[in-house]
Amino acid sequence: MIRWNLHAHTVVSDGELTAGELVRRASEEGLDGLAITDHFPYPCYPITWSEVDWASSQKALAKQEDELSGRYSGLAVLAGVEVEFIDELDLPAKWLHGLNLDFVLGGVHLLDRWALDWSEEEFLRGRGIFGSLERAFERYFEAVVKLAESGLVDSIAHLDVVKKYNADEKHFSEKSEWYRELVMNCLRGIAKTDVAMEVSTAGLRRPVGAIYPSQWILREARDRGIRVTVGTDYHKKGEKVTAGLDSADEALRAAGYESYLIFEKRRPISVRLG
Repeated sequence: MIRWNLHAHTVVSDGELTAGELVRRASEEGLDGLAITDHFPYPCYPITWSEVDWASSQKALAKQEDELSGRYSGLAVLAGVEVEFIDELDLPAKWLHGLNLDFVLGGVHLLDRWALDWSEEEFLRGRGIFGSLERAFERYFEAVVKLAESGLVDSIAHLDVVKKYNADEKHFSEKSEWYRELVMNCLRGIAKTDVAMEVSTAGLRRPVGAIYPSQWILREARDRGIRVTVGTDYHKKGEKVTAGLDSADEALRAAGYESYLIFEKRRPISVRLG
């Protein structure tokens, strides 16, 4: 089984465990390493950037780093964040400055006051905001590429999170020509950068019941030389920190991957699959 998880949240953002509790849980479940990647900034909701306090998020992460420093042996703990996409990417660049981070994950959750993965009702509101799901997804995948091209992040989180509420493809078909074209354009954009793509097991616990990204996307990413990180997007006490890592291992092998990345001081390190 994959023994690293590079996506986990604590009470600093929307997780239910403190950093210390999370690390102990990860150690008990046999992980070799864990990246704590609280949202930056937080809170992300309500859906308005006028409410966001970047400075508070920066101070909270710095405090968390002090809490964990030197306390745990046998488990590598990476200091990380999940940076939220906004159009003015100079703002997160400013507030990331001075943080001693190992790993920066990049996520797109909010676009033009559309919280695309907040609830199914909110997801469907994208049709009204953008005119159609196709236009909404176009905006989403363009934002993913812009985040990858920015140089701010090391890996892109849950690439096809737009399928979260698409169980049985009830809202759109992944075989649609327009959807595949959007995804392929996104992959081509990421491939031109040094940014990795996350294989996330979170989708297994969501309505869609599938890993992010879908297997066909993972194969296309492999063909384009896009490297990957692995994470469970851990939030809740009732979940396992290692939830779904066996499935991620299977998906990576099936797509032709032989390794995944971890990071130390923002430098990628390759870890071979068993």
